[in-house]
Amino acid sequence: MPKSVRQQKVAAQIQKIVAMAIQRDVADPRVDGLVSVTRVDVSPDLREAKVWLSILAAKRPDATVLAGIRSAGGRIQSEIADNLPLRNIPRLTYALDDTLKKQAEILQKIHEAMADTPGVKGVAEGSDSPEDGSPAARTDEGSGGPE
Repeated sequence: MPKSVRQQKVAAQIQKIVAMAIQRDVADPRVDGLVSVTRVDVSPDLREAKVWLSILAAKRPDATVLAGIRSAGGRIQSEIADNLPLRNIPRLTYALDDTLKKQAEILQKIHEAMADTPGVKGVAEGSDSPEDGSPAARTDEGSGGPE
C-alpha cells in the first residue's frame, strides 16, 4: 500500500531530526564511525516509526554501535517530541540498513575487475574523458561565441 503524503512528510522530518540528534547529542562511546539515517518507515496511524541506519567505518561491530544508539533512544525520542508538532509522537525502533555497504563492495569489485581487464581504460584509471577522436574528446577553442 502506498504511503500517504502525511506519512512521507512525517518520515522526512523524523529522518532529519534523528540524524541531527545522533550527530549532536549521542555521546555514547560505542557510537563511532559514520552513522547515516537512510530512511524512516512510518506506520499509517503515525504511532510507530522504523529508523533504518547505515554504519560505515566504525571501529566496533555494527551491533555494538546500534546498541549505543538504542541506549540513547530516550534522548532522541525527546528531540522528536520537541521538534515535531504532533499530538502523539511515534515510537522509534532502529534497524541496520546494509545496502550502502553492499553497494560499496560491489563498486570495489567492479573497479578491481576493470583494473584486471587488459585493454580497458578510463574507469579503472580514474579518467573520465575519452581518448579517441569522438566529438566528446575534441574541444573547439575558437568557437566560444561572439567576442
